[in-house]
Amino acid sequence: MATQAQMDRLVGRALFSTEFRALLLADPEKAARSLRYRLTDSQAARIRTLSAEELERLAADFVDATDQGTYHDIGFW
Repeated sequence: MATQAQMDRLVGRALFSTEFRALLLADPEKAARSLRYRLTDSQAARIRTLSAEELERLAADFVDATDQGTYHDIGFW
């Protein structure tokens, strides 16, 4: 089971990398394994509820928030 911090890093990496974002959407377990994490079925299912558009919006929101210094207002889990 991935910890909360590992889940944050998993999604965080997707915010910075278009390629990792695609991998996360296509195969959450493989994306997690690439970071040496193991997802539970419910964690993988939660990731699968994300659409490409939603993840792109999160990535854009993150960039905007860090530019404005309001990154603490962003959350997914």
